[in-house]
Amino acid sequence: MTSRFVRRAAFGALALISLAAAVGCDDRNDPDTPSTVYHLKKTIATPGVAQNVDVKGDLLAVAASSAGTYVYNVSDTENPAQIFHFVPAGELYTEFVSLDAVNGFVLSMCAPSLAPGDKYPIHRLADSTRIGGAAFTSGTREVMIAAEPSHFVAWKLEQAARGVVYSQYCFLPDSNEWRPDYCDDFYIDYNAAFGLPRGFDIRDSLFAIAQDNYEIRVHNYLTGDVEALVQTPGDPYDCAWYGDYVLVADNYTLTVIDVADFSAASVVRTYGISGADRLQKIVVDGHYAILLDDSDGLNIVDVSDPLHPVLEQSISLPEVSSVSASNGVLVASDEQLGVLIYRR
Repeated sequence: MTSRFVRRAAFGALALISLAAAVGCDDRNDPDTPSTVYHLKKTIATPGVAQNVDVKGDLLAVAASSAGTYVYNVSDTENPAQIFHFVPAGELYTEFVSLDAVNGFVLSMCAPSLAPGDKYPIHRLADSTRIGGAAFTSGTREVMIAAEPSHFVAWKLEQAARGVVYSQYCFLPDSNEWRPDYCDDFYIDYNAAFGLPRGFDIRDSLFAIAQDNYEIRVHNYLTGDVEALVQTPGDPYDCAWYGDYVLVADNYTLTVIDVADFSAASVVRTYGISGADRLQKIVVDGHYAILLDDSDGLNIVDVSDPLHPVLEQSISLPEVSSVSASNGVLVASDEQLGVLIYRR
């Protein structure tokens, strides 16, 4: 792992020199190229390799491997202000991050799995105090936090057959403190016939889950019911809710599933993106779907009419590792370039 980071750091300077030319291509607005939706505002060259990002409201969290977790205020996207830094101890490095912007917390997920130490700390951003730690028990593929005042819920996708884990932390009104212990858990169990989960999104009590058996599952965690099970034409890696539709990063296409009527849920559109062959992450910002192509960068698709999606912009990135978007701000991590902040 260390030698991998060193090689990437060596290539980072050269990649940053070439970035200006790449951005210039994105900014063209002549009739033969798509319009520019997101404009690059800032690049942060993190001390460690940028592996994962999460942006919510004015907050941006970055998992920067051996350099730890950083949180920035990005209300001014051209001048992000660092407000938090956490460095894991020993052999650990930060691999994933997730923000609770409502209550002002950040959850860091540290690797490698066999190293001892505090792997899932939760910090309060206001004073950098560690207020708890998630009771996750195995490798992490994806984490999503659903938060409201005095309530913190982290949903985690496990790299194991047990599926999606519910982890809850409870607020104590009488002491005005968060309990630093683990309160409850819930598993969506999987077996070999169902396929293993790869990516997910939450709407109210409904999980949309992309599985490695070419299916999208809509699962109601309150009732335990499988509301819909739809096979996709590609190889689904991730999915996102958009109204009554589930949008799927289907390896080489954007696949649209209509789930307005669960009993008749079906694929209603497949949209091919030229050159895309590893669409492995999707996030929604307004009426745009942002798809991460593991080989090439980001594709921004207008899904205001889900039956007729339109590719609006492609951003070439050499080694993009994650993407997040909120309220017109798009952030990507790239293992060569660092953290790139865009705004509509």
